[in-house]
Amino acid sequence: MREESTARNLQDYQVAPQPEKVVQAAPKVHSVKLSKFETVSIVGLSLLTLALMVALVSIKVSMTSSQNELDSLTNQISKTNTSNVNLRQEISELSSFDRFSSFAKKHNLKMSDNNVRNISK
Repeated sequence: MREESTARNLQDYQVAPQPEKVVQAAPKVHSVKLSKFETVSIVGLSLLTLALMVALVSIKVSMTSSQNELDSLTNQISKTNTSNVNLRQEISELSSFDRFSSFAKKHNLKMSDNNVRNISK
């Protein structure tokens, strides 16, 4: 039974020849000279780009400087406003009727309604 095997005999087959690889020639590389217009355009655009970059950095620096100055002035205004409020409070406390009354009692002063004048603005 082994003699009647369904396996094929590999010796009966021939090896097919492999096709040869075709080597392609490298494409020819040749450079084209730039015209004067193209050269001037490239240089001009490069200089324009450089000038715009410098201008952008300059504007950013001046903007940051202005922002710092604005913050400083805002801080100074805030301190001045706080100082004004504190001084108004102090004026109000110093000119209160209770303070005048206690000062008058301390120095034996009396209030006479005959000597009081009301002044309106």
